[in-house]
Amino acid sequence: MQMLSRTIRLTGMRSFPAKALVATLFAACLSSAFAGGANKKKETFSIRIHGEASPEDGEKFSVPVVLLDGRKTTLAIMPLLSEHDIRSVCPFKAPDGSGGAYLRLDGHGSNLLTEYSIEHMGRNKILAVMVNGRQVADLVVDAPVKDGIFVIPSGMTMVEEAKLVSAFPLMGQENKASQKKKAQPFSPTDIMLPPKASDLKNAGMPSAPAP
Repeated sequence: MQMLSRTIRLTGMRSFPAKALVATLFAACLSSAFAGGANKKKETFSIRIHGEASPEDGEKFSVPVVLLDGRKTTLAIMPLLSEHDIRSVCPFKAPDGSGGAYLRLDGHGSNLLTEYSIEHMGRNKILAVMVNGRQVADLVVDAPVKDGIFVIPSGMTMVEEAKLVSAFPLMGQENKASQKKKAQPFSPTDIMLPPKASDLKNAGMPSAPAP
């Protein structure tokens, strides 16, 4: 798994990339869909953003992990944000060649992020981003985020970005009929049940990202 050599700041960003990357990812998504056409079961796509656990959380509600920079910490098993809080997305290419994405949150997710960032800013607290159970980025909470946009700065593969574009509406096109069909249906079962502790432990272990 790629090691981060610099601190990534958790801040909202308002300039979005061109449409060329989206078209490339859409083509990749179509290729993936045709390749797996024999499997009729719809593939799920998860994004879970976990905050660091507090001492009072205890072992039942936290799990030890190794962050991308090698530091050991414990994460809260229950995520702060999940794919159910995402309203739309906009992928981009990171300087290191991996993928990143802007996530526009709905009202619920935006309020959670604002409250969390205000409460924890300046304390060197980490938010760990898991995409389909794989740790892709760790962000330091050092400023309030009030614009409702969460940024995954890097670490995603092209396949993961293609699935992201397939699963969620694109920013600025949320009201188009073709984009509305993408929105993942809300599932109280998925959002209320926390991931298994073993999932988070595995996410902290080095592994080679998918191509």
